[in-house]
Amino acid sequence: MQKIFTLNDYLALDPSQLANTIFYCPECGKKHKIPIKIACSGENLIFKLPVIVETVLEKVPPKIGIIYDRHIEGKLEEIFFPSFNKLGFSFVRCPLGDHGVLLDSSVDIGDKAVAELPKGINLLIGVGSGVVCDLTKWIATKRKLPFIIMGTAASMNAYTSISATMSEKNIKSSIMLDPASAVLLDSDLMASAPYEMTCAGIGDLLARNVCNADWMLSKLLRETYFCSVPFQMMISCQDRYLAQIDLIAKNDKGAMKSLSDALLLSGYSMAILDGETSPSSGSEHIISHFFDFQHKLYDIPKNLHGTQVGIGTIIMSTAYDMLRRMNPTDFQLDDIESRRFSLSSIQNDHKQIFGGYGEIFDSVVAKKRIPDNEYRNYLEKIIEKWNEIWDLLDPFLMPADDIRQAMEASGAITKLSGIKRTKQNAIQALLYGSHYRKRYTILDLFWELGLFPALAPNILEASNVLDES
Repeated sequence: MQKIFTLNDYLALDPSQLANTIFYCPECGKKHKIPIKIACSGENLIFKLPVIVETVLEKVPPKIGIIYDRHIEGKLEEIFFPSFNKLGFSFVRCPLGDHGVLLDSSVDIGDKAVAELPKGINLLIGVGSGVVCDLTKWIATKRKLPFIIMGTAASMNAYTSISATMSEKNIKSSIMLDPASAVLLDSDLMASAPYEMTCAGIGDLLARNVCNADWMLSKLLRETYFCSVPFQMMISCQDRYLAQIDLIAKNDKGAMKSLSDALLLSGYSMAILDGETSPSSGSEHIISHFFDFQHKLYDIPKNLHGTQVGIGTIIMSTAYDMLRRMNPTDFQLDDIESRRFSLSSIQNDHKQIFGGYGEIFDSVVAKKRIPDNEYRNYLEKIIEKWNEIWDLLDPFLMPADDIRQAMEASGAITKLSGIKRTKQNAIQALLYGSHYRKRYTILDLFWELGLFPALAPNILEASNVLDES
C-alpha cells in the first residue's frame, strides 16, 4: 500500500528512504515520483550487489555487462574488479573510450556501444562518474535493459536523475532516459577519486542557489511551471555538507557520505519532475555548456563539468547581485527599445561568429524572443512588478561572496584561468549562452532590459573570476 506523506514528513526522509516513493505535492498539485528502487551511500556497498541484483531482476543474472571508461581502467583493476570477482557473477567488460582521453557523452559513442554490446546480457552496471552515468543510461534505454549505477566520484549530481546530457553535432542537450534500478555511491570508491572531482561535485551542487531563481524567473515572466519542493529537499543537506567542507577535503568518510547524500537528493530533485532539470540546472549550467561548445569550436581545453558549473555559479550569482541592486527608475524604456537588436541583425551576428552553427542559435532566439509589438508592454510589466519579482526570487539565491568562499574553502577552482578560459571566452558565454540553450534564465533578462552587451565585462570583474593583472 502506497504511503501518503505530509510535506514535512517527505522532506525529512533520507535518500535511501525516498527511493521508490510517490508524493502528492500540496505546492504544485502534481504527483512526484522517484522511480529508482534502491539508492544508498556508504562503505563497502559493492558487497551488497548480490542482494540488490536479485531485487532488481528477481533472479541471479546469467550475465552482467560492466560499463566503464578505459581512462580509469587501471584504477578499477585495483579497487573494483577484485572485489567484484569475489561476488561470483558472470560478467563481461564493456569499456568505452580510450586510455588517456577524456570520454564524452556523445550520441555517436553511445550508439556505437549499443551496437557492440555483447548478446546475452540482461543487466548493466555502470561504474564511473558523470559521463559513464549518462552513457549507461543511454545504452540501457536503447537496449531496454535494467541497470545499476555505481558512482566512483562525488563529481556531479545526475546519478539519480532520469535524464542525461548528451552531445550531438557538438551541441549538448538534456534527454529523458530510463531511470536506474539502483544507485550506489560507495565511500571508498569516492574517496579514492582525484580530489578535483570532489570539488567538481561541490560546484555542481552549489548551482541550486542560482538555477532555482532562474526557474522562478521563468515562471514569473514566461508563465512556465514551477515547484519549490525540489529546492526545499536540498536545504538541510546543503547546510550539512557545507559545514563539513574542511573534512571533505580530508576525505573523511562521514563528510563524504554527507556530500554523497546531497548528490543523491539533487538528482531526485530532477527525477520527481519527470526529468525536468530546472531545479539543478540554469544559467550557470548554460555557461558551462557554452564552455564545452568552445572546446569543440576553438579546440581549447575541456574541463570537468562541475568545475565549470562552479565558476558559472559564481558568475551568475554575481549577475543576480548586480541586477538586484538596480531600481526600476534605472530603466529608460524608450532607450531600451531603440537599442534592441533586430532578429535579422542577431542572425547575421550568429553566422559571422559561429558559422554553420548559427542556424541552431537562430532557432533558439526565435522561440524565446518577445515580438516587437509586445516588447514595450512586456518591459512595463517587469518594471511595474520589479520589487515583487525580487521578493519571490530572493529566497532561492545565495550571495556570490558566500558561494565563492565555500568553493575556496573546498579548494575548488574559482578563476577562469583554472579552466583555461579567457575573459573574452567568458564574455562570449554570457552574451550567447542564452542563444544556445532554450531555457529562459537571467541571461535572457539581461538582454531584454538592454543591459547586454555592455554589462557583461562588469559582471566578470565583480565576480572575481579574473586573475589579478
